[in-house]
Amino acid sequence: MYRYSLLIFICLLASSLIYLIYQLKIVFDKAWIYTALITLVSMIIFNTYLTALPIVVYNMNSIIGVKIITFPVEDFGYLVVALIILPALFDKLSNEERNNSKKSTKR
Repeated sequence: MYRYSLLIFICLLASSLIYLIYQLKIVFDKAWIYTALITLVSMIIFNTYLTALPIVVYNMNSIIGVKIITFPVEDFGYLVVALIILPALFDKLSNEERNNSKKSTKR
């Protein structure tokens, strides 16, 4: 029961653990805000379209039942993970790469 909700919860939990392990910092800059808004609006439009046709049909036993327009609220979980963890992980790995390249040029 609630398998889809459980999957979202596991993704959110895994991303939280990655934050803790790698000591990531959330990247909230102007580009992130524009990206988040565009992604959010796009997700709402396409999720509504896909679930209204219905191309995508959710098993009511797999979701908690709260819907936004025509799609379950759980769909926002993936968006949250993508919008928060990906920029933070990219920033962390980019900084490590820059620091490693600076160290190798000093030798």
